[in-house]
Amino acid sequence: MSFTNKYLIYFYLFLLSFNISCTSPRVSVLALDFSPIFSKKVFKSSLNKKEKRAEKNYGNSTIQFEASKELTIFLYGFIMDEAIKAKNEDYSLSRSIYSAAHIDFIRSIEYINRSLVLDYSNFNRWLNEKNSINIKFKKESAEKLYWAAAAYAGAIQSSNGSPEWVVQLPKIGKLLETGMLLDPEWNFGSFYTAMISYTLIRHDARDNKMDIAKSFFQKAVIASKGQDLSPYISYAQNIAITEQDKNEFTNMLYKALNIDIYANPEVTLSNYINRKKANWLLDNIEEYFY
Repeated sequence: MSFTNKYLIYFYLFLLSFNISCTSPRVSVLALDFSPIFSKKVFKSSLNKKEKRAEKNYGNSTIQFEASKELTIFLYGFIMDEAIKAKNEDYSLSRSIYSAAHIDFIRSIEYINRSLVLDYSNFNRWLNEKNSINIKFKKESAEKLYWAAAAYAGAIQSSNGSPEWVVQLPKIGKLLETGMLLDPEWNFGSFYTAMISYTLIRHDARDNKMDIAKSFFQKAVIASKGQDLSPYISYAQNIAITEQDKNEFTNMLYKALNIDIYANPEVTLSNYINRKKANWLLDNIEEYFY
């Protein structure tokens, strides 16, 4: 089976799990709970301002990065969630939402690539060539590499199975693994959480990929001190569904729901969003097991 066909078949089974705990403080848990539509508008207004700044400041690496990060957070936090939930009830609507998000993810990639090229002139060559040159990345670049991986993952997931994008999956691994080497426990183990799902769908996956994914889960839980819902949800969505282990699926989601979302203020908003996701997954459990 070819690389492309293999991943067109398996891609929608796995969700690349990126932690959006860096969410804008302008959107609070209270606001999301009381008026999610208004919260979305507030976030979008902030995003529009950052994108306008980016369009006027092509040579500013920080401004380009901030636009990419905020756009990617908005897409994961609001739009992709809508597409996933719509898939079970209105497949054509889901594809339409994905298609619109795909255009935005491409724009996010353009911002983050521009930022990294400004930091490292050979970045595009490093990312695109198999036997590329070596770049000595600084530790503080780990955050940019993470969000670059998130933008590429979103573009692939929202591409509706486009071979042109599915074949770019190895770029995500290159970005994640490089960032993880620079700062393994950055952002409460976000690299570890992202690697749970990537390990299972990578083109060069090992025979013991499930064990490797589970080890990343353990590392993510330790790095976050058990205060982040993301690793538990990623385990349920990726490992438990793959193994068709319904008991483990519910066990992980209930563990996530028992976490105090306010224990770590830096992940409170992400935890709030993920708590809603956990409840939705439990409500739709029969869609994933047969």
